[in-house]
Amino acid sequence: MIEMLWTVGLTIGVYVGFYYLQDKYKISLLNPLLLTATFIIIFLIVVNIDYSVYQEGTKFISFFIGPATVSLALPLYEKLCILKKHWKAIISILAVGVVTHALSIAAIVWLLGTTDVMIATFIPKSVTTPIAMEISNALGGIEYLTVVIVVLTGVFGILIAPLIFKLFKITNPIARGLSLGATAHAVGTTKAIEYGDLDASVATLSLIITGLLTVIAAPLIYQLLIMII
Repeated sequence: MIEMLWTVGLTIGVYVGFYYLQDKYKISLLNPLLLTATFIIIFLIVVNIDYSVYQEGTKFISFFIGPATVSLALPLYEKLCILKKHWKAIISILAVGVVTHALSIAAIVWLLGTTDVMIATFIPKSVTTPIAMEISNALGGIEYLTVVIVVLTGVFGILIAPLIFKLFKITNPIARGLSLGATAHAVGTTKAIEYGDLDASVATLSLIITGLLTVIAAPLIYQLLIMII
């Protein structure tokens, strides 16, 4: 009980602090997920606390990963009108995105010369954290390392997205929302909010459908990558 009190309190307190810091200064690098994880790692090392103690204390937080995954059905239902109106563009673009995602993973694991476990860990890098953890666990990956990769992918995505939009003169809210949701998941959705309501709505749809497509395609991608690599 004592471990749960201080670990949960520390985690939520640090996250809320970084959240308001990013909200105040509007700097993408001040991502609360990334900074909270970094802070917790440094804190545990400095005070010499074993990670297993922290993990045991934060099981209360981890419990909500399942409900968070199921709750994604709500925004999908709320945005059905957008999906019905643009379903051909959304499904086709996201399908291409999943294939491109698989090719990028192939390039990464080929360059790194990594193992089957690391392939499984990398596969869900572009989907939202609750889904990514389940995919990684099902394929035999290291789910907590997957979380780190997911966060880094999201932060990298929102850093380069504005540059790409400017370079290629992408101003269509559907295109911006799809790309942010598909490549930078929930982190990208927060960035899409800055562009407008339609961008944010499409980004929400994008991250959910990308997650569903990745769940379906992940076992096949995993087997293909093992055979190729």
